[in-house]
Amino acid sequence: MNEYFTLAAKPSGVDPSVVDAALRQAWNACADVACPKCGVQAWQYCRNLTGGSWWVTRFHRPRQDAAGAQQILARAQVHGLSWAKGNGVFAWDDRRISTL
Repeated sequence: MNEYFTLAAKPSGVDPSVVDAALRQAWNACADVACPKCGVQAWQYCRNLTGGSWWVTRFHRPRQDAAGAQQILARAQVHGLSWAKGNGVFAWDDRRISTL
């Protein structure tokens, strides 16, 4: 878990340590590339503009695609990078994404 999101995957019958490692690798791969959708730099959280304010959001799909997240997760039979419910709603700033 980081400050905003809890990594999660549906049970798949794969060893949980393999799933956890794949989730962490995909997270770090996404963090390492800029987001083509919202324009943030590598190592910044993605953001959405709502009501005139920027809010932290999960990695956008184009960023996941650029990072090869689907290929990383496929080895653990996880079909997409998503997170359990967030820890709240947070205004976006330029803080650095933590490495997992």
